[in-house]
Amino acid sequence: MVLNPSEMTNTDDESRWIHSDTDLISGHGVNYNVNYIGSVEVLCSMKTLDFDDRTRVARDSIRLVCAAVGVALRERRKPESSSPVQSMIATQANLTHSLTPVQLIISTEALVLKRENDSQILCSHRMEGISFASAGEHDTKDYIAYVAKDNMNKRACHVLSCVENESLDVITTIGQAFELRYNEYMQTQQQQQTHEQQGTLKSSDRDRQIQQKSEDNQDHFISSNNNNPLQQQSQDKWNTMNSSDVYKEDWFHGKISREDAEHLLNRSGDFLVRESAKIPGQFILSGRSRDQFKHLLLVDPEGVIRTKDYEFDSIQHLITYHKSGNIPIVSADSELLLKTPVRYVK
Repeated sequence: MVLNPSEMTNTDDESRWIHSDTDLISGHGVNYNVNYIGSVEVLCSMKTLDFDDRTRVARDSIRLVCAAVGVALRERRKPESSSPVQSMIATQANLTHSLTPVQLIISTEALVLKRENDSQILCSHRMEGISFASAGEHDTKDYIAYVAKDNMNKRACHVLSCVENESLDVITTIGQAFELRYNEYMQTQQQQQTHEQQGTLKSSDRDRQIQQKSEDNQDHFISSNNNNPLQQQSQDKWNTMNSSDVYKEDWFHGKISREDAEHLLNRSGDFLVRESAKIPGQFILSGRSRDQFKHLLLVDPEGVIRTKDYEFDSIQHLITYHKSGNIPIVSADSELLLKTPVRYVK
């Protein structure tokens, strides 16, 4: 899942959350009182869209559903009247259960919508089936929307209205739940890999096999008998993400802090890559643009190595593409040009 606003902005793993982790993983979840407004069918995979178009899909869905139930909104200028985004959602809203007061229950397992008057569950969307979430804008700032697949594998954008000024809290909580689920997955896979290596390989054979894999660039991080849907859909991408090759690069500095990275970036264009100390499998590109420091997450929640505009086969591919081509990395509020790698000194 991709969360707005937190993809390629100037953030890293030191985010502050509203709730304790145990609230979201205890099985009970965190509850918000919201109104279910309706949904809009999404006609394409969110993976095919860049971040701006995903945000536009969510916010256009909010406006479409609100208009369908008679919520008066300020007319928005539409210079993008021919924008392809319009063809990415249905033209008619689904108003089943529209304007129903519900409890939104957020946990690492799912987002559940439970009707307030009789506790009937209207929707239950597992976390691995949710691909994007966003708050509204301007006159829809108290609304949120999230894109999810149902049991029939159909994709829809669900629109909720929140208590005044609470929409950002709801979006942040969804982001926290997804990050925790992602961490659980990565830890499970690391444990599984360690267990399989210890249980099936003798020491000398293991060393020889690891060396051969490194030479062939064929590290297999996910086991082939994987039955978890989240693991299945991201298997190839997370194999690439966890390649040990990145540890050999001279611009890779390991698990150093944000502050330590900034001390090493002396000139505009300096950059390095570091590993998150808190999120297994996450890597951060730290760079300097004039007098500003940028810290960009390189691995999205679906395990894809990417910038705002492009996806890459590996972190090395990302660095080479932008540095050799002198192509700036565009984030939400700025551009970062990779000129000089800060080399790790052992």
